[in-house]
Amino acid sequence: MNLKLNNSEKWNDWFAGVTDGDGCFYINKKEKSISFEITTHTMDIRILHDIKNKLKAGTIKLRSNSQSVRYRVKQTLVIKDILNRLNGKLYNKARLQQFAEACHLIGVEQNQSSSLLDKKSAYLAGLIDSDGTICISVSRSNKNDSIGSGNEGKILRLKNSRGYNQMSLKVTSIDKENIQLLKESYGFGTIYQQKASLKNKSPKIKYNWTIRSPEEFSYLYELLKIYPLKGVKMCRIRLASKYFHYKNLKYHLANLASEASPEFQIWGKFCKLWYKYGI
Repeated sequence: MNLKLNNSEKWNDWFAGVTDGDGCFYINKKEKSISFEITTHTMDIRILHDIKNKLKAGTIKLRSNSQSVRYRVKQTLVIKDILNRLNGKLYNKARLQQFAEACHLIGVEQNQSSSLLDKKSAYLAGLIDSDGTICISVSRSNKNDSIGSGNEGKILRLKNSRGYNQMSLKVTSIDKENIQLLKESYGFGTIYQQKASLKNKSPKIKYNWTIRSPEEFSYLYELLKIYPLKGVKMCRIRLASKYFHYKNLKYHLANLASEASPEFQIWGKFCKLWYKYGI
């Protein structure tokens, strides 16, 4: 296979994952115009620059009063290029509906997406880049640590949490079928339902594909070697092996009474590094 073509297809798969997660087609039926947008956290602005450079068009702007940044493009020829790149690669129901309207307006024949994802597809990387969250939760902390604020407080709570911490990665969506697709395609992870938040104006049930075990993280890392994430979450993916290694060696339990122990210092450095790449 032509290497350049193969790389382009992998990028398109990744782009489809990002679009299913954070993308949107806005259709103006009266004006018969389409705009395509992707919004990310400011720390992931490199994702938008990668897309802009690939498509050779569009603008990237900060959104007011939020820690987010938006890529937008309106040129018809570029929209048509986007439709062709994503054709047969989208799974999110809302995105597919927008995509179908855009195809109809521009005159692109829509292709059916496959029933399962190829395990070597870069779609998963794109979906994690957009809708993924990787964190270490702390279930218990002492009174002094619990009042700490900002990253310093988080670092202190993790550092002193002993056995009360758990790493997890989840991909979240209101589209249950899109989440089930991950479990069925890759054969690992757990799906759980998250209650709708009554704080939202339009509360909706969310579904999460979650991994927690060192074996699952190791398998995910092998998959992402083929096509790594482009956002900051990849830094945390790489740190996951250290987390499980240090916990296996019990560095997180290495003598809280004496922070001078080399093992506990290593654990403390890991905690600082973990929050360096947080969103």
